[in-house]
Amino acid sequence: MIRLADRSLLSWAIVGDGVVLTIITILGFATHHTLDAYWRMSITVLVTLIAWAIVAPWFDAFSTTTLTQPSSVWKILLATIVATPLAAFLRGWFLGIEVSSTFVLTGIAFNGLAMVIWRAGLAMYLGKKRRQATGDRRQATGDRTLPDLLIY
Repeated sequence: MIRLADRSLLSWAIVGDGVVLTIITILGFATHHTLDAYWRMSITVLVTLIAWAIVAPWFDAFSTTTLTQPSSVWKILLATIVATPLAAFLRGWFLGIEVSSTFVLTGIAFNGLAMVIWRAGLAMYLGKKRRQATGDRRQATGDRTLPDLLIY
C-alpha cells in the first residue's frame, strides 16, 4: 500500500527530489561537455522525474517515517535502484537510442548517492522539527493512504 505523509512534509520531499535529480542530470551533461544538447537534457530530466514519481511511492519514499527518520533512508536507495533503469529505458525510447548498462549503473550510483544524502539531511531536519513541534521525542506517524488524499 502506498503511504503518503501530510502535505507539509510531502512538499519538501517532492520539490527537493525534483531539484536534486535535475541538478544531477545537468552535472552529468556538464561532465560530458554536452550542456548544449537541450533536447536530450530536457528529455533526460523529464523521464527521470517521471520514473521517480512512478517508483518512489511504492518504496515508501513519501511516508512520514521515511521523511522524518534518517534510519529509513535506505528505502530511497532501493527506489533509486528501480527508478533509474526505468528512466534510462524511457529516455532510450523517447530519443530512439540504445541504453548502455554503464549509463544505468552510473545513474544508479550518482542518483542514489545524491538522493540518499539529500533525504538523510531532510529526515534529520524534519524529524527534529516534528519532535520540537510535538514536544516529544517519540515519532508519531501521520501517514495517509493514496485514496485518502484523493478524497480531499
